[in-house]
Amino acid sequence: MKVPLSPPAPVYLIHGAEDLLRADAVAAVAAAVLTEGLEAFNDDRFEGASCDASAVVGAARTLPVMAERRLVVVRGADRLAADKLELLTDYLNDPSPTTTLVLEAAKVDLRKGPFNKVKSVGHVVSCAPPNERGAADWLETRARDLGRPITRDAAEFLAAYTGTSLGSLAAELDKAVAFAGEGGRIDLDTVSETAVSGRVASVFELTDALGERRAGDALRALYTLLEGGEAALRVQGMIVRHFRQLWRAREALEGGAGDLASALGVPPFVAGKLRTQARRYRDAELGDAFVRFARVDLDLKGGAVDDRRTLEDEVLSLCG
Repeated sequence: MKVPLSPPAPVYLIHGAEDLLRADAVAAVAAAVLTEGLEAFNDDRFEGASCDASAVVGAARTLPVMAERRLVVVRGADRLAADKLELLTDYLNDPSPTTTLVLEAAKVDLRKGPFNKVKSVGHVVSCAPPNERGAADWLETRARDLGRPITRDAAEFLAAYTGTSLGSLAAELDKAVAFAGEGGRIDLDTVSETAVSGRVASVFELTDALGERRAGDALRALYTLLEGGEAALRVQGMIVRHFRQLWRAREALEGGAGDLASALGVPPFVAGKLRTQARRYRDAELGDAFVRFARVDLDLKGGAVDDRRTLEDEVLSLCG
């Protein structure tokens, strides 16, 4: 994610599902726009669900105090009512040359009102969640910014074993920094100590055992997760995600992909596992697996089945 800031635009639409990227983007705009020491006079913040659009426009039309620009931020702009959107659209037809307006939202319809207008008068910044490789890149950058570089294999490990939520990854990085101590190296040994709780280890024991068709090991990992309080639907989601990766890996290999890691957007060590495991399943078996996944998902959501028995049967079927 890169925010064009030279010079600051009259308006930015910062949208996407990744909360931390949106927050970082808003902070970057604020740092570029606001004059140090005068922030209190030139920084107006509004909540889309409750704000008065006329107040937003009024703030945007107000001249900055002893500074070149004023900042106006509307958080949750996707929750603005239709009539309020019209007022903002009118404002964007003639935005103030001394104000930067930031519309921040998790999800917007880019065809509507001011969200569509932003493209012609400012910048649209997308904050979509990264894939595993992108998450590892982000970790490396964040660690460098903290003055505590992380090794590539450690970053890839965290992205694969923790997931690609940047908020979760930032928390894991903070734990690793604290564990390593002042000047300590943040490497694979460090993050293995701080990130791999019994739950995380069991998740990957389960998916690896399923991928390698080791029924006994898969059942043991399943029991560890369920007895540790993991919800059955969450476990099911982990299984489905892994088999989706296996299917994509099989298609990529059949298509002649040389670099499976790049084709799937995963770290090399994950690609190596997927390459081996994908060859253990025929196309027909993967197709049958997804038919079963749909049925199990409905059963678990319906609440009329024994969750443990349902997942046991699924594991045995997948490994059979």
